[in-house]
Amino acid sequence: MNIFSRCRRFFTSSDCFARLFTNSFLIFLSVWVYISFSVLVFAEGPAIEAPATETEISPKDAAPPDLSTYQLEVGDSFVVTVDGYQEYSKERIPVPVQQDGYVSYPLIGLIKVAGLTVSELEAEMQSAFAKHLPTARVFVTLMRPKRTILVFGAVEPKARGNLHVFEIGQVYLLQALASAGINYELADLTDISIWRNGKLFKRVDYLDLISAGGPDIPLKDHDTIFVPSVFQQRPVRVIGAVVAPGTYPITEPQVSATQALKLAGGSRADFANLHKSEIITTEKRILVDLTTEDVDAVLGPGDTLYVPLAEAKISVTGAVEKPGQYIITEPVLLGQAIAIAGGFNEERANPKKCLLTRADGTEEELNFDQVHSEVYLNPNDQLRVRERTRLDWRVITFATSFVNLLVTVLIRYR
Repeated sequence: MNIFSRCRRFFTSSDCFARLFTNSFLIFLSVWVYISFSVLVFAEGPAIEAPATETEISPKDAAPPDLSTYQLEVGDSFVVTVDGYQEYSKERIPVPVQQDGYVSYPLIGLIKVAGLTVSELEAEMQSAFAKHLPTARVFVTLMRPKRTILVFGAVEPKARGNLHVFEIGQVYLLQALASAGINYELADLTDISIWRNGKLFKRVDYLDLISAGGPDIPLKDHDTIFVPSVFQQRPVRVIGAVVAPGTYPITEPQVSATQALKLAGGSRADFANLHKSEIITTEKRILVDLTTEDVDAVLGPGDTLYVPLAEAKISVTGAVEKPGQYIITEPVLLGQAIAIAGGFNEERANPKKCLLTRADGTEEELNFDQVHSEVYLNPNDQLRVRERTRLDWRVITFATSFVNLLVTVLIRYR
């Protein structure tokens, strides 16, 4: 092999080596870039997603309200676990707080629950169970309290209606109004009323409450909030001994007390004490005598006319167990009047011979068995149950003996 052949072979092998080195270098460089890019991506990924995790919290992930200081109220419920005594545990069926604030629990009886926190209730039940089961351990879990508030009037219409359910321990007026959405174009914000258990609890001037910065008004379950409209008629109320107690709209700024009484159908005859009627406003109570012709007392929107009951009496005498006078608040049936007086005296009474004397002096002879559910007694009526005719055998025996003696004498001396 000559020199030229050797040189060609050398350069040929060198060229292959160079190409091999170049290819290896390119592969190494590609791997290094890939690894570096992956490290950067994985290192920076959490930093990019972290702000979204911290700032975007859905309502489902929101932390529940702190109920450690919450005091139980009527309508709340809780579950109880008595460790080691499954028969006294109520883990599946919540125990409701009754209307009187108590609960009745097996083995330990009545417990006053309203006003206690969960930890205080747990301690109370632990102490009560310890008297019977010294080794028992009691655990109480409060079900999430729900408060249902009705808001109606000049508020925005909602898809669910006027009922608003709050899954928190305490609901306040401003919170309920915000949930309902006040219609500020229609609402009379100076006279928002809160009703509780069917009665007016409080009237609130919303503007004053906001400007003063509180204090906000706590609400109870099933409270009703009424937001009046500036365009609606404001009613007056007439209550007490009237024919049709209720609320009546007025179109004038004021109405007289006698006119308000007519709106309610007038008084209930002998049951009303018109001399001591009252006009009740948000600020005071005014005594009114509605029997006088020139009554100058007037009612404004939102005022109440109260006509008290008079002391109406009936008299039940004769063959009854408890004869006497009895106060009534409405006309009573003949049967009710006898029951008030303790019922008939079975030995003496003749139910078919009842004498009813009306307040105007007229008299009626009544058969109790026929009219006891038809005839009414009114104030100042008098009912007398007559006695049945009784035979006194001693008198009859004496009379018979006397007649026999008289006949004997007459026969002897004829």
